[in-house]
Amino acid sequence: MIRRATHEDIDSIMAIVRSAQLSLAELGIDQWQDGYPEREVILADIDQGIGYVECDERDVPQGYVAIVFDGEPAYEQIAASDWHTANQYVVVHRICVSDGARRRGTALRLMRYAADLAMQMGIYAMRIDTHEGNVRMLAMLIKLGFEYCGKVVYEQSGERVAYDRNFSLDNKL
Repeated sequence: MIRRATHEDIDSIMAIVRSAQLSLAELGIDQWQDGYPEREVILADIDQGIGYVECDERDVPQGYVAIVFDGEPAYEQIAASDWHTANQYVVVHRICVSDGARRRGTALRLMRYAADLAMQMGIYAMRIDTHEGNVRMLAMLIKLGFEYCGKVVYEQSGERVAYDRNFSLDNKL
């Protein structure tokens, strides 16, 4: 079950974040190795209503994602002509999955949930960025039909590769 995250979920979400940080470190990449996303970032997601969790049968979060509908300023670093999607899009940020739920489709379900929410709002495009060494995320993006658009640089976390997907033709992700 996927639902909006609540303040009661924060400890479980932070455990998932720590697990993801360790997994990324094992890949030898520096993404999320600076403490990001901090508890305050996740709490802000929850307060803004953009944080979502996928829970197991006991309602314990197994995956987390921020689903953003008001754009991403960093994406303005990429020329409009390099994007395959229109200006109205949903952004997926901070997607992570607990150790026990990895390779069981949790991230895929969270991505599809974001797409479903977007389509309910009449938005048929999604954008996302990740570290170029995050092979697991990149493999999922390719599997879902995302296309490379360029690179963005975040002041605190450095360079990321950006992808997008237009799902207006098939109404699915």
